[in-house]
Formats: sequence, C-alpha cells, structure tokens
Amino acid sequence: MPLKILQTPYYSLCQGDLAPGCKSCVKGEKLVLFMTGLCPASCFFCPLSPEKKMKDVACANERELSGTTEEQIAQMIEEAKASRATGAGVTGGDPLARLDRTCEFIKALKKEFGKGFHIHLYTPLILVNETTMRRLHEAGLDEIRFHPSLLSEKFWPRMKLALAYPWTIGMEIPVLPDKVDETKRLIDYAVAEKIITFLNLNELEISELTIDTFHKKGYEIVRRDSYAIKGSREAARKLMLHAQRHKLPVHFCTTKLKDRVQMGNRVIRRAENEKQPFDIVDSEGLLTRGAVYLSYPPKFSYKKTLKAIASEERLAEEIRLREILMWLREQGMPADAGLVDMHRLRLVLGAEALNGIARPLKQRFPEATCAIITEWPTSDAFIVEMDEIQ
Repeated sequence: MPLKILQTPYYSLCQGDLAPGCKSCVKGEKLVLFMTGLCPASCFFCPLSPEKKMKDVACANERELSGTTEEQIAQMIEEAKASRATGAGVTGGDPLARLDRTCEFIKALKKEFGKGFHIHLYTPLILVNETTMRRLHEAGLDEIRFHPSLLSEKFWPRMKLALAYPWTIGMEIPVLPDKVDETKRLIDYAVAEKIITFLNLNELEISELTIDTFHKKGYEIVRRDSYAIKGSREAARKLMLHAQRHKLPVHFCTTKLKDRVQMGNRVIRRAENEKQPFDIVDSEGLLTRGAVYLSYPPKFSYKKTLKAIASEERLAEEIRLREILMWLREQGMPADAGLVDMHRLRLVLGAEALNGIARPLKQRFPEATCAIITEWPTSDAFIVEMDEIQ
C-alpha cells in the first residue's frame, strides 16, 4: 500500500509508522538524557543554549547531574522515576564524545528498569567507528539515529557500521529550506545502501546562538511568536514525497510538537507523580502553591545563585526554614500541609493556607517573603508567575 502524508494528532506530519522511540516520546514517556554539550561537528544550526553548547555538562530532563559517576547515575534514575519514564532519548552535543559516560548511563538504566526500557541515541558521524558501535550495542542501546552532514559525503559510509547489530537504525536531520536537493541525495544513499528503516525530519528552529547566522543566510521565522523557520515545512513535504519513491517511513517533527506535546505530556506525567497534597494542578501540569523565602527569593540569575551557596549557608537557611515550619504547625497547620524544599531553599504549602496566615507569619518573621507561585513540576521548578503577598 502506497505511503501517504498524514497530519498526526501531535501537530506533525507522518507517512508510515512512527519509529519506536517516537511513539513513546510524543506521549511524554521518554527521559531526555543530555550526555554532554561537547561535539566534534560544527553544525551552524545547532540549537543548544550557551549554557550547554561545548560545555561538558550532563542533564536528565531539566536536572543537571553532578558529583561522581555513581552520584550522577543515582540522580538520573531518580529523575526517571519522578517523570515516570518508560524509556530515554540520549542526546547532546554528541554522546559519543563522552562514550564511557554514555555507555555507563545506558547500562544503569537497563539494570534499573529492565530490557523493556527503550533507549534511542542521536549522533553525528565523526566519532562513529566499529568500537563505538560495538560498545553502544553491548551497553543495551535499542535504536540509533544518525545525523549526517549535508555539506560532505565523507562520513556517510560510516552509517553502514551499525548494520552489524540488531537494533533499529534511522536518520534524524533538520529540514534546511535551501538544501532540499542535498537532502534528497542523502536519502537516496541511505536507502540504496539499505541502512535505515525510518527518517525523522525536524522543523528548523532558531535559537539564541544561531540568530546572526540564520539572518545572514536569509532564514526568517514564520511568526514573531514562533521559533520555526519559514520554508522548513514546505521543504519537508517535498522530501516526504521524494521518500515515498523508496517506501520510506518519515516523520516531520514540528517545533509545536516538541513544545506543546512532548514537553507538555512529560510535564503532566511528572506533575501527577510529584504534586503535594496541597498543590493545585492545572490541565497543563503547572503547580500553584504558596512559598515562603528567606535569604534567597527568586531574582535574576536565581539558579546560579542557588548553585553557588556554600554548604554552611545552606544548612543555616534550612534551620531557619524549619523554624518557620514548626511555628506554622504550632498555629494548627497539619503535618502534611507544608514542607521545606531544600533544592530551592524555601518553604512550600497550600496557596490558600499561606494567604490566610501570611500577615502574622511576616510579623513573626519580618525577613520572610511570602508569595503565591505557579511553576513547572520539573526539577528546576521554573516559575511562570509569582505574586508576592504584601
């Protein structure tokens, strides 16, 4: 039966079946495992932020992993459980630039969650060789997605090294509006060599570090409220029609899918798992709650400030927050109606409860900042709205 381009419920286009990794991803079930910002490629369209690009940092979803390898693995597993992940997408940078770390993390996830925990990985071709492919397979990788360069065919044959192993092989590339012919040649090569079983096309998006380069190339955003680049969707349709000649399944993943579906569903899953009895959870998974801050209320560079606090200061702040918590309980607050959030050095409780007791609390503790906040249920607890109680 011939393939047809269909609109999915996820704001994307698809012909044929989604890749196994994508089926979990659109449901928000995948842990986003960022292995490193280091990468030997120099893709002008790389969407990484300044905090990650060419920085050797590792993250599980929004949580930066720190400490020893064992501590990082424990944090990763904790985040996977918190988000109720059924699999992981391993990305970067290039995960192969930190091959030991990547393999250790894959092994740890398989050991903790079992063989059914589906793991896919993205990589350009520069570090692909017999050793890296063998080690990834031995670690337990289920699906590999290659990101070949359109500017040079030099490394394309390296994709064939993956054929030695019984995993799913595909390509995932951004759709450059002015590189349709070059992309067609890449598709023709990968199909002729019988390397891939699927192709993922990503809508080209602008980022903080690509603004100047995109401007010089004449790339423009589709709307002022969008990161998507004009012409990328139209070019994707041309490529999908071309791929139909090869009966190749293709998924065109839009910026809207990533932001609204993938991220949205992941946030909702995490909210269901992480919400406290006193939290108000909306349809998007955002939490509304009361918060009491002392020395470190949210301000500019809030994350950097929290990260830089010395252990002695952190302990002193915890003691003062627990003093407020004890006082609240003396006023009749139930034991499960509030807690000290040590990650963000604050006390959290129900919004209605804080509204009712904020005035006497501030009289007793004049240095306290009381606020009603709406935030993501993610490890970084990104605050969407904050209303201070005067």
